[in-house]
Amino acid sequence: MIEFNWFDHVFAFLILIVIPAMSVRSDKMSPDLIESLPPKKHLFYSNGLMLLIGALLVITSWNISKRPWTALGIEWIQSSPIVWILSITILVFYFGDIIYGYINKNYLKSRMVEIQYIIPVNWDEFKPYIFLAFSAGICEEIVFRGFLITYIFHYVGDMPYGQWIAMVIPALVFSLSHLYQGWWAVLKICIISLLFGAIFIYSGSLILVIAIHVFIDLMSGITAVFSSYTVIDD
Repeated sequence: MIEFNWFDHVFAFLILIVIPAMSVRSDKMSPDLIESLPPKKHLFYSNGLMLLIGALLVITSWNISKRPWTALGIEWIQSSPIVWILSITILVFYFGDIIYGYINKNYLKSRMVEIQYIIPVNWDEFKPYIFLAFSAGICEEIVFRGFLITYIFHYVGDMPYGQWIAMVIPALVFSLSHLYQGWWAVLKICIISLLFGAIFIYSGSLILVIAIHVFIDLMSGITAVFSSYTVIDD
């Protein structure tokens, strides 16, 4: 049986309580704060490194405690129809949102203006963004799916719908941490996060969710660059 130590409790408290509370309190970025942000290159690298540190802390604690790596999702995918249906559903939902944006140019333009301070708007900015995309795809899945779902399930697994509780809470927390992108983005990210959690539970592995997460982040960067040329410049 998996046992969690004091560090895991502190880390879970930070992820479950502190980060969402800070996100809700800060809400959207103010224009003054946006003006004070460092160049996007530094922003991408620093955010990527922070995510990397968080994932390394989880892995280090896991290793020191000699827990099975399979419980963290470090194993090959247990393939099943539901796993691939969930994966296809994520991609359909994601690309459907992109297509909607290109059909509704006003929506796309307003979104691009709102978040252009955190996305690449040219290919020079996209290069350091690649580091962030891989860091987020790998490290966020280790923290929010591998660690957090396993941690919560350890305490609620015997409750009715315990598995669903363990899946929903990290999805809510993860989506709220993106509140700076607006509530509509939070809703979309929450849906994708729920699907990520379901894939992790049904496949028993982080491999597929990491691959899809990295792909989505990279595609978001590429889409942002193309959108900046075709929408913002109009």
